Amino acid sequence: MSGRISNRSVVVGVRDAAGGSGGGGSSGDKDNPNEFDALYADSQNSSVPNTSPILLGNLEMRCHRFRWNLSMKHRIRWVIFILTWLQLGSVMNCVDVFSFSMVYMEKNSTIAAEAGLDDIYIYTLEEKSSLISAMAIGSLIGMYPQNVLMQKYGPRLVLTFASLLCAVVTAFMPWALDTNYHVALVFRIFQGILYSADFGVVGYVCSKWSPIKEVGMSLAALSGFTAARAVIQLPLAGWTTSNVGWRPIYYILSIILFISTIIWFLFYRDDPEDHCLMTHHELQHIGGGTKRDKTKKTPYREVLTDKSVWAVWVAGFADIFASFVFLVYGAQYYQYLGMDIQANAWLNSMKGYLFIGVRVFAGIASDRIRTLPEKSKLRLFNTISLQVPAFFLMLVVLLPREHPYLHVICITFYQASFGFNCGGFYKGAALISRQFSYFVIGYIQLFKSLATLLEPVLFSLLVLPGSEDSELSWTSYFLIHALTLTVANTVYVLLARSEPADFVLNAELELSKPQLPCETSIN
Repeated sequence: MSGRISNRSVVVGVRDAAGGSGGGGSSGDKDNPNEFDALYADSQNSSVPNTSPILLGNLEMRCHRFRWNLSMKHRIRWVIFILTWLQLGSVMNCVDVFSFSMVYMEKNSTIAAEAGLDDIYIYTLEEKSSLISAMAIGSLIGMYPQNVLMQKYGPRLVLTFASLLCAVVTAFMPWALDTNYHVALVFRIFQGILYSADFGVVGYVCSKWSPIKEVGMSLAALSGFTAARAVIQLPLAGWTTSNVGWRPIYYILSIILFISTIIWFLFYRDDPEDHCLMTHHELQHIGGGTKRDKTKKTPYREVLTDKSVWAVWVAGFADIFASFVFLVYGAQYYQYLGMDIQANAWLNSMKGYLFIGVRVFAGIASDRIRTLPEKSKLRLFNTISLQVPAFFLMLVVLLPREHPYLHVICITFYQASFGFNCGGFYKGAALISRQFSYFVIGYIQLFKSLATLLEPVLFSLLVLPGSEDSELSWTSYFLIHALTLTVANTVYVLLARSEPADFVLNAELELSKPQLPCETSIN
C-alpha cells in the first residue's frame, strides 16, 4: 500500500509541475525549463519501483517539456532575429535587383521599342556599371547620418522610415530607368542612402538582443540577410523576366518591403525590456543578469586606432568584395557560359539556399564547439570563409568552359563557404566590441560601399564581354579576388582576438563579469 501511495504522489507531483494543475505548481515552475530536468532526475534517482504510473508520469512530463520547447516562450529574441532578417533582406532585394535586371534590360527595351515605345532609354555597359556604383556612393553618403540617427532614436524608427521610403523609390525605379540615365542615377543614389543603415542595424540588434554565448548563431541569423536574394528575389526575378519582362519585379519587391516593414515595426522594440512578450527569464538570459548601459557614447578614436578592429574591417572588405563576383556579375558569367534566363536565376538562387544552410550550421558550431579556444575558432572559421572560397575560385579558373555545370558546382561551394563568416570576423567583431558592436559591425557597410565602387571599375577594366579574350579577362578578374581573400585572411589570423578590446575595458560602464567574459570564461 505504501508503494502505491508513493507512486501516486510522484505522478501528482509531476502533473503539478508540468501543467500547474491541482494548485501545486507555481508560475515560476512553468517559466523555468530546468524544473523539468530536476523532476526527471528525481524520478530516475528514486528508490521507488519503476511501475507503470511512474512511467506514465515521466511520459507526460516529457511530452509537456517537448511542447514547451516548441513554444516561443523565452524565445522572443529569435522571432526578432527572423523578422529583422526578413526586413533587412527585403530592403537589400529592392536595391540589389538592378544587378540582375540590367542583364536583360537591353533585350526588353528593344522589344518595347519595336512595339512603338521609342522613348525607352537603352543603356550602355558603362552606364549600367556606374548605376551599380551609384548605390555605393549613396551608401557612403547616408552611412554616418543614419548611424547617428540610429544611435539617437534607435533602429525601429530610422529603419522603418528608410524602408517605407525605399519601397516608394523602388516602385518608381522602372519609370526612372525608362526615362534616362541621369534620372536613374539620382534614384540609385537615393536607394543607396536608404540602404546604408543595414549593417548598423545588425550590430545594434545583436548587441541588444543576443546573449554573449549565442553571438555566433545570432550573427548567422542577422548578417545573413543577403541570402534573402536567393529565397525571394532571384526566383521572382527569373520568372517575371522570362514571362513579362524585368519591370514587374520592382513592383513586387516594393510591395514585399512595405508589408515586411509594417510587420517589423509592430513587433520589434529597440530594447528587450520594452517588449510586452518578454519574460523575466529571457531578459536575464540576454543580459547575463545585469542591466545594459544605454547612455555611453562610442569612443571613436579608440575604436579607429584598434588593430583588431581593422583586422575585422579588412576581412569584411575582402568577404564582400569577393562575394560580389557572382552576386553582382553572376548573371553575366552564367550568360557567358551559355545558360538561359531561368537557369541563370535558379542557379544563382541555389547558391543562396546552400549558403543559408551552411550559415546556420556555422553559427551553431561556433557557439557549441568547446574543444577549441575562442580565438582558435575565430581563426578556423575565418579561414574557411575566406581561404576556401579562394581555392574554389582557382578551380573555376582551371575548369574548361565546355563544362558549365562543373563551374556551377564550384561557384555554389564558393558562395556557400562565405557562410562561415558568422563564426569568423563577424563574431570576432561582436566579441571585441561588445556594447559598441553596432559601430564596428555597422562600419563594415563602409567597406561594402568601397567594394561596390571598386567592383564595376575592375569589371569594366578586366572583363570584355563578347571579345576573343573574354576567357583571359574572366581569369584575371577571378585571380585578383582570390589574392585579396588570401591577404585579408592572413591579416585577420595574425591580429584576431576574442577578448574585449581595450576601448571596451576602458569604457566607464558598470558591467558584470557575464557581460564581459574573458576568453576562458566563454569556453
